[in-house]
Amino acid sequence: MNIICHESPFIDSIFHLPLKSYKEDDKFQFIGAPSVHEHIILNDNCAVISFEINGKIHEFNSDLVCGKFTHPPKINIIFKNTAKKLTIIRLKSCGMFKLTDVPVSSMIDTIVPRSSIDKDCVVNQKGDKYVQMIDSIISSEESLKQSYLTTQKIIQYINTNFSHLPTNVSGVIAQEFNISESTLRRYFKKYLGINLSTYIMTVKRKKMIQSLYENNYDSMSVRESGYYDQSHFLNDFKRLYGIPLKQYFKNMKILQTQAPEFMKFVYHCNIQSDI
Repeated sequence: MNIICHESPFIDSIFHLPLKSYKEDDKFQFIGAPSVHEHIILNDNCAVISFEINGKIHEFNSDLVCGKFTHPPKINIIFKNTAKKLTIIRLKSCGMFKLTDVPVSSMIDTIVPRSSIDKDCVVNQKGDKYVQMIDSIISSEESLKQSYLTTQKIIQYINTNFSHLPTNVSGVIAQEFNISESTLRRYFKKYLGINLSTYIMTVKRKKMIQSLYENNYDSMSVRESGYYDQSHFLNDFKRLYGIPLKQYFKNMKILQTQAPEFMKFVYHCNIQSDI
């Protein structure tokens, strides 16, 4: 695997997918997992990428695509230049894009505030240099504000205590960080573009999908992912993905054979070290 961690308050990890692993016009489809992270895909004429969200298809043949999912999209990738590589930059939960006048087409199911990128960016640079440019773009005075730093700490708190969060989570978090619940809601809307309950639900689903990918699905993993029992998870899964869990398992096994590197990246929630 070519996943690297990046020492940045904004970038979580970077994944380089060598297209030489595939043939031109190779094509694969899969249902993506929900993600609380925001991604930037440096396509550089490598592939045609399309996303079907809520019945609407968004197709990108451009060099740069950005966004995040809170619901699982159907993803279709057709490779067109195997001499290159796709680079995918995953931002941390609070690493929202710097607001600019020229938004980039978004692959998200909900329009997220501040999801845009500097108009002077071009993809025809070496990957490492471009990653540095992205890091520079999203580094701004905003990131030094106390509200931003507090939001980062709240995210860390939620992730650390995820399986033990109480039902009145907003009140507990507000008290823990000595802010009002209205301030808490405002921070989430500003820096993540989603509310607290959506964030927690997305993390819950993402962690459960990661357990499925790693073949760790059992009653314990269900509870650790924040579900009351397996029945609640199975119902939520079918409602979210539109297919039973058994069919999803079957599809995942096929995709692990077709595109193992890409699938491993897609279904990992957190990268703690180089893989």
